[in-house]
Amino acid sequence: MAIEQHRYFLTMLIWALILEIFVIAYYLSQQRFDFTVQFTSILMIITIIGIYAIIHRIRKEIREGYV
Repeated sequence: MAIEQHRYFLTMLIWALILEIFVIAYYLSQQRFDFTVQFTSILMIITIIGIYAIIHRIRKEIREGYV
């Protein structure tokens, strides 16, 4: 997978993480702890795992000299 494609997915996941942080901050400021907050928290965990996986793959490609 090319670095440009990694960069595209990484940018998309970082924007998703930023928006999820805003959503959780909004709901917590309203003191609402319903399904939406739980669902957004699960999505945030999945997003963080995705960001970690892409960064790990980029570092692996750079180390092995595929760039």
